[in-house]
Amino acid sequence: MTHAFEDGSLGLKLKGYLIVPNDALENKIAVYTLRIVQDILSDNPEVVDGWLRKIHEEYMTKKRACDFEDDPVACFNLSTYEEFEKHLKSWDDGGMLAISLPGNRTIRVSKKPLFSVSKNPAESCEECRMTFATVRELVRHYREKHPASIEKVTIPI
Repeated sequence: MTHAFEDGSLGLKLKGYLIVPNDALENKIAVYTLRIVQDILSDNPEVVDGWLRKIHEEYMTKKRACDFEDDPVACFNLSTYEEFEKHLKSWDDGGMLAISLPGNRTIRVSKKPLFSVSKNPAESCEECRMTFATVRELVRHYREKHPASIEKVTIPI
């Protein structure tokens, strides 16, 4: 299903200081539903990254036109793109990106997952957040480091 979002006609655009889907992407969101699109884009942040790079290229073009050609239209729109660059920097640093949709709906995507799911089961100490591979190691840790809280990991007989 991710191939459906690699279509070159899909993308993002700026509407004021908001990042919004272009018309083609908005139609895709309507077809697939908001939740499904958010899940697909969260699993494939490189798709969103490509869309953001296109807006960044627009910014660079307008900045050159403003700086070197004194184009008043490019200079007028530059503040919107400069605000976008802050969002792009946050995205590159692993922050969340909000894609605004009609009806006060939002898709939130992150380039890097906010948490990772381990494929190996693990036990965690509730006191100090250390992680252990087995319950036996966790119990030993509680006995050594948190003896007053040992009842959290042992069952009285």
